[in-house]
Order: sequence, then C-alpha cells, then structure tokens
Amino acid sequence: MKELAGIARGMHVGAFTHQMGPFVLVQRPPDLLVQQKAMALGAKRTVAVSRDDHDDVSLLFAFDDLMVATLPRLSDVGGSLTVGRLPDCDVVVDDPSVSKHHARIDWDDRTHYARLEDLGSSNGTQVNGDELKRPVHVRDGDMITFGDARFCFLMTETLFKRLTTGRFREGH
Repeated sequence: MKELAGIARGMHVGAFTHQMGPFVLVQRPPDLLVQQKAMALGAKRTVAVSRDDHDDVSLLFAFDDLMVATLPRLSDVGGSLTVGRLPDCDVVVDDPSVSKHHARIDWDDRTHYARLEDLGSSNGTQVNGDELKRPVHVRDGDMITFGDARFCFLMTETLFKRLTTGRFREGH
C-alpha cells in the first residue's frame, strides 16, 4: 500500500482512476500457512481453514499493511470479473476456502454499480457478514468475504483519497 500511496501522490484522481479502474478489492495478505494449503489443493476440492483472523474494522485501520488485488481492465473482460482459486479467474484468491470459480462481480459503467453473485461456491460469499443468497449491489466500503478470504470493496476515488490524505471521506 505504501508504494501505491507514492504513485497516487504523483497523479490526479482522474488519472489514478483511469489506471486502476472504477473499484478495487483490498485485503490483508494471506499468511504462509494459507498460501501453502491453497497451493497443495490446486484444482482439488475446497476446504475451510481455521485461522486467527482479524476483524473487519481492523482491516481498515492497518491500512499500510494491506494489498490491493490486481484487477484486469473491465473493458477487457466485458464488465464482469470472476473470482476464484483457479488461474483462469480474473481475480485469483490463493485461499483453500475459496472455490475454483467462487463468485462474479459485474460492473455497470452507466450506473456505477457493482453487482456481486455467488457462483454456487462451497463456502459461500458474504457482504458485511450476511450470506449471499442472490446477487446484490455492493457499495463503497462493503466488506466481502469469499469463503474465509476477506476483502474491502472500495471505489477507486475513495482509495485515492485515503492514499493521498489519510482519510476515506471528508471528515473521516
């Protein structure tokens, strides 16, 4: 995150958004045990992993230690991103609790909404702690969990503000 902050300070918000896309997924880097289990599983079945994880609020306060998931340009994938453990997914999550093809995020450039849908994953998808039973719109700051892997969904403008001012929104 520190490297990205240096880049953001040298750009204006429009150029940063053009470079990053309309939204980002921010997460705490997975620990070594989780990475090893994910690699051992490969294309095999999905398993839940017991771990001592931090709560969602701490995800935003330990901001410098977080990483931004690299997303492909939405125009290259038709406005839809697949999330899963296999390398053919647009967002690869190296976590054994994440299904091979876990979820899909659809971006509507006209309305600036992201729609999240679980693709029948083994360990489910949650938004702000609520299990996803049907597709939902995700909002700036929502916490998304794919299996046990936690992400914060941020609009790129919000990330830019946090990187350049230390705040998420005016007054916060």
